[in-house]
Amino acid sequence: MPKKRAEADVVVETPEDCRLYEGPWREDVRALCAEYGGLRRLAALNVVELARLLDREDELSKAEEALSAIRRAAGLSPKPVNVVEAYKLYREAQVLKTAVREFDGKTPWGGLRRGLIYGFAGEYGAGKSMFAIQTAVKAAVEGWKVLYVETEGALNLALFERVARRFGGELEALLERLAITQATDPLDVKEILIELLKQPVDLVVVDSFVSHALRAQFRGREMLAARQQFLAYLLDILRRLARVHGTMAILTDQVIDVPTLFQAKRPAGGNILLHGVNALFVMHRPNKTKGEGVMYPHDVPGMAPTTEIRYEIRDDGLY
Repeated sequence: MPKKRAEADVVVETPEDCRLYEGPWREDVRALCAEYGGLRRLAALNVVELARLLDREDELSKAEEALSAIRRAAGLSPKPVNVVEAYKLYREAQVLKTAVREFDGKTPWGGLRRGLIYGFAGEYGAGKSMFAIQTAVKAAVEGWKVLYVETEGALNLALFERVARRFGGELEALLERLAITQATDPLDVKEILIELLKQPVDLVVVDSFVSHALRAQFRGREMLAARQQFLAYLLDILRRLARVHGTMAILTDQVIDVPTLFQAKRPAGGNILLHGVNALFVMHRPNKTKGEGVMYPHDVPGMAPTTEIRYEIRDDGLY
């Protein structure tokens, strides 16, 4: 028999919108809704996640019916809108100015737009982590709720402080808006992102998304399919967060050598990353002795791949 979500002697206050749900397993779904804090948060789950939380993994077809009912009750069922309304909604989305002059001036959004997933790939020293920290701190200074996930054991907290001062704030003032966590391995990253389905944020940064730990855990070519499937699931969580809550994601990534005549490089996440993000940039620092870099749109709708976004690397971020 399926287990109940709460013991009989535990009283959980049910948010008002949870009572709007009318579908399979009504009482269990309403109890789960109360635990998550509303129907909208439940709506970001997928069928398998919902079935697992309700201990109904052997009834996926019914879980699918329940999830559809949840999304209808939350007002999130897909519906067509005319092109003028769609364009209006697009223009009204929040945009974060990065303070990198050419990036804000040349990208289609004039910065970074909420509800999109961005990838930034490059070699060591190109400024990927610095750019990720800069956007995280600036978003928090502007009132966004931000989660920064570091995966390589190289967290630069001093840089957070310098960037905060650059934008006219102190880290102490960001206590309620900027959270930082370090992930030991890909399993940690998965658990962190799953938790965001319950406690969403405005911006999540994963630095870096395709870490050495991921390649170490999924070793060898025979594990490539499993690794890519794992990455696809993480990206799917981010996509659902973007769709339901407007969460923006910034993912940094390494590059790998492609043995060709010109020794080309490509993002380490392969086609899964390429097709999973909404915009993918490649960062390059031609001379490691100089604080100068250039960013290219590897796959960015509305931008020619030959576009150059030049930036300067200083001790308090990119300019």
